[in-house]
Amino acid sequence: MNFLVVLHSYLRWILLILLLASIIKSLSGMNGRKTLTAGDKKVWLFTMITAHTTLLIGLILLFVGRISFTNIPEGVSVMKDATYRFFLVEHPLMMLIAIVFITIGRGQAKKSIPDAVKYKKAFWFFVVALILILAAIPWPAREIGRPLFPSM
Repeated sequence: MNFLVVLHSYLRWILLILLLASIIKSLSGMNGRKTLTAGDKKVWLFTMITAHTTLLIGLILLFVGRISFTNIPEGVSVMKDATYRFFLVEHPLMMLIAIVFITIGRGQAKKSIPDAVKYKKAFWFFVVALILILAAIPWPAREIGRPLFPSM
């Protein structure tokens, strides 16, 4: 199970890099008034694939990981405990919404609308996804998870 946690964590960094690349590409396309290239589509596709892979690993961890629905200690109310609420409700929900935004942003490449509009829409979907992801990551400086992971 530790392998999946580490993989999930590393995929986070790959996703953040790809998402930043997608934002930069869509911003340059929006400002440069250029046509949508195959390279732009590939970066957007790899961003979506990485997001979905990270989601699948996260769902596995959500149901069988150290902090999971099947591993809640007796007497713990998930919504009253900040750590369990974060890992079982807030983190998965915000990440799922972010992945929906990434998927919709990537889907702009398939639409038959002007390229400038594709870039603009994709840019905003990717930016919102990035904000959600950054807000939902259990960063080491956050207090969330410290009681369960003392090494944080």
